[in-house]
Amino acid sequence: MLPLLARKYLYRYLIVAIGLPILARFLAFAGQSLEKRTGKDNFVSKGLKSAGRFAQRRADKSQGKKEHKSQQSRR
Repeated sequence: MLPLLARKYLYRYLIVAIGLPILARFLAFAGQSLEKRTGKDNFVSKGLKSAGRFAQRRADKSQGKKEHKSQQSRR
């Protein structure tokens, strides 16, 4: 049986490693499908796509992935 402290970190790791990338893809997909349905960007689709990109950046950062040069040059 895992000690309580180790279990907490295991659950946190599973959420970050599995749940966050799935959530990011779902949000980005929802924003794109909404944009496709209406034919243009609107407030909700922009917000969903932005939230998906943010969640993906957080997931990449927590997994230790480096940013691409094209993304660094934008900042």
